[in-house]
Amino acid sequence: MGSGKYSVLAGAISREQRLANISANLANINTVGYKKNSITFESVLSGEQQTSKAKGINYSRIRENYTDFTEGPIKETSNPLDIAIHGNGFFKVQATDGIRYTRRGDFHVDSDGTLLTGNGMPVLDEANAPIIIPEMDVSKVSVNSLGEISILSMDGTREIVGTMGIVTINDNNKLKRESDTLYSLEQGGQEIPQEEPRLAIGNLEMANINTTEEMALMIESLRTFESYQKVIQAYSKLGQKQDELGTIG
Repeated sequence: MGSGKYSVLAGAISREQRLANISANLANINTVGYKKNSITFESVLSGEQQTSKAKGINYSRIRENYTDFTEGPIKETSNPLDIAIHGNGFFKVQATDGIRYTRRGDFHVDSDGTLLTGNGMPVLDEANAPIIIPEMDVSKVSVNSLGEISILSMDGTREIVGTMGIVTINDNNKLKRESDTLYSLEQGGQEIPQEEPRLAIGNLEMANINTTEEMALMIESLRTFESYQKVIQAYSKLGQKQDELGTIG
């Protein structure tokens, strides 16, 4: 009976992990550039092993924890510093402990003229240096489809002050999710500069989360979790009765 109880407990824990994952996705439904996180599960034993070694009682565990990098819906804002990337690609930003990658394109300029993301990360150029815009008037700042940033001079001409470092990754599975919308590059991952990125100026890429789908998964996972709880309670009652009756022999 004990092994069966532990099997049910393993199932309950897996559903609890899924609920936590769904909650994190729903909490970021309005986060610009957020990418859905998904988890899949598997049985510890499979096939004949389940019968021969576990006597039909099995345990579940996380099989894969991965990020869905499909493009999210594009929302027009008309802000010249709001930029979305069509297709593959990432902006490079400077974190406290190194370069990070993000799809978050809600940029603004701070009091020092540094171009920042919505969560305060300095945006890097092609040479991995922070982009400085010597103009606080956003109406005089423009970005073209190649990521070149220019400002309107006094004589009416435009001067390029920086070019965003936009890259693709040779294998998105090498990107490790960090806080918010940031990703670090794991060993074996390699960035590839994009010479002709597909940028949507004056637009933002929203989270690629289907609210209806996530809510349906939450309801299904919650019901399954509650079922596991009832089975665990039943095992506990059986254990109490067994203790009351004692053992024979």
